[in-house]
Amino acid sequence: MVVYLEKFIWWYSLQDIKKLEHKDPQFLALQNCRKKVCSSHKKNENLFLFLVVQCAIVSYQIAWTGETWWTEAWSKFLDDWDYLLNLWNNNEQNGDWRLDFLKTSKNNKRIYNIKKSRIDKLNQNTEKITWSEYWNQLLKLNELLAKTLNCKLSSKTIVFAIKMYGYAYTIISWHDVSYPMKINIPIDSRLKKIYNTCMNLDISTENEVMNYFGNLSQKYCIPPLDLDTLLWLEYRKILKK
Repeated sequence: MVVYLEKFIWWYSLQDIKKLEHKDPQFLALQNCRKKVCSSHKKNENLFLFLVVQCAIVSYQIAWTGETWWTEAWSKFLDDWDYLLNLWNNNEQNGDWRLDFLKTSKNNKRIYNIKKSRIDKLNQNTEKITWSEYWNQLLKLNELLAKTLNCKLSSKTIVFAIKMYGYAYTIISWHDVSYPMKINIPIDSRLKKIYNTCMNLDISTENEVMNYFGNLSQKYCIPPLDLDTLLWLEYRKILKK
């Protein structure tokens, strides 16, 4: 299985994976939202990027799939866009709105108070930054989010937020964002399953999994966040067979 996984990765170039990313249901949810916002002539790049990062840092312990959560989130954002834009333009925080949304969410209401605390930390510590300036400074953004939320640089939701920021900026700019090799792949149960299957193990540590996929990224010159897309959208189909 180890050789098979590596052969599978070998068939894909980084350009191939970037094309796959445009088919990711999460990418499509963001893209659909952006199109509708633009058609209303009330677009705001920094608000859009900010909402993406906010959404990403609370994307854990969800009830259904990530795709359904992001679809629900962006449907809600579109419904309330005028209100959110007004808050943004008046330098007002959206923490209370976020809490109400989490409480009533179909997909992400678990431990909503803890998630609200994360949102508040982000709001209070990043209110003066310009989100659109980080598209080519993703390592700095990784550090900023980790410091703000008091997490490791490799924390799952932190690196996932970087990935989703990249999706959002790609949609805004029409140019694919380059993810740094130094930003780790988000470790979740799906990746652990792939690793354990390849290694013929029943259990493994997060560091073992991270090091394994980090080595694959270096070997095939594919940034870990791009490798994550390939594994999520394509390799998991093989595991289901």
